[in-house]
Amino acid sequence: MKLTDGAFVAVRDGRLVLGHADRPFTLWQVDPGVLVVLAEIARGTTAQDLHEALAPLTGLDRKAVETLLGHLRTARIVAEEPGVVLRDVNAEIAKVVSAAPDLDQDPDFLEAARQCEDLTLTSAAAQYALWSAVGHIAANAIPGAVVECGVWRGGSMLLAALALLHHRVEDRDLYLFDTFDWAWEPAGDRDGMVGAEEQTLGTEAATPSYMSTGTSAADIHKRITTAGYPGARVHCVTGFVQDTVPGHAPDSIALLRLDTDQYESTLHELRELYPRVVPGGVVIVDDYGKLSGATRATDEYLAGLDRRVLLHRIDTQGRVFVKPASL
Repeated sequence: MKLTDGAFVAVRDGRLVLGHADRPFTLWQVDPGVLVVLAEIARGTTAQDLHEALAPLTGLDRKAVETLLGHLRTARIVAEEPGVVLRDVNAEIAKVVSAAPDLDQDPDFLEAARQCEDLTLTSAAAQYALWSAVGHIAANAIPGAVVECGVWRGGSMLLAALALLHHRVEDRDLYLFDTFDWAWEPAGDRDGMVGAEEQTLGTEAATPSYMSTGTSAADIHKRITTAGYPGARVHCVTGFVQDTVPGHAPDSIALLRLDTDQYESTLHELRELYPRVVPGGVVIVDDYGKLSGATRATDEYLAGLDRRVLLHRIDTQGRVFVKPASL
């Protein structure tokens, strides 16, 4: 039994709260006694020995300790073998203590976001940007499909589908472009981390360990339709985008989300799909500002447009903008 990576204790409104970075919208208020329990677990005290270690300090009986451990396991604070943390712990702690009071005022978003836990790597701010973008195209009746390139486990498109259902929209097509077999696009000399270009991923395909397994196209389709979105409107297109776009892409796009990380694929997506985004449509580029490939491709493409756009920062990574009307 160990404390999981990504578990944190923070102070919010003068109260101790316990959370996990991968569950950014679920927090537990705790008392100082819980910190003693966590300290013992961090020291390596086993579940069998925990009661004896805690009894002189907290007065908890064995049943109370077992109940508390059950709660901590459910909250993913402790586990037998902790898994990989999906989200940025520091970013989530900042959200907890100060950064997102407005999200607490949107219970519909919170309910939808909880359904997408473990299915997306994006932050709370990025999820809310997507939720708001869907609301924008729905409220303004902007025509076209919702398109995502780079799907992983389907969390972002599930959230988009839930947002459409929230606005009572069921007639928009959703297009999900991905390999779905976890083949990774080879990195080139323009790829790597922003500010550390000399540390590129190399010329071989590189798959981060936490993304080496995921969800098949069939499972993602089922996940979205199980949430209530019409199955005939959900199109999972398998293959590298350089092979599937634009041939399998819709002619009209209201919302375009790009999350393939690398320079070549991102530039290809912008060249082929941005002309299909209708005026007033929304474009979201994930990993802009973090990965040099997505950043460079976006900057290069947008620099060549006749009508420049306001590239708005979502969080530590990611940008969003609305396509302007033609001159």
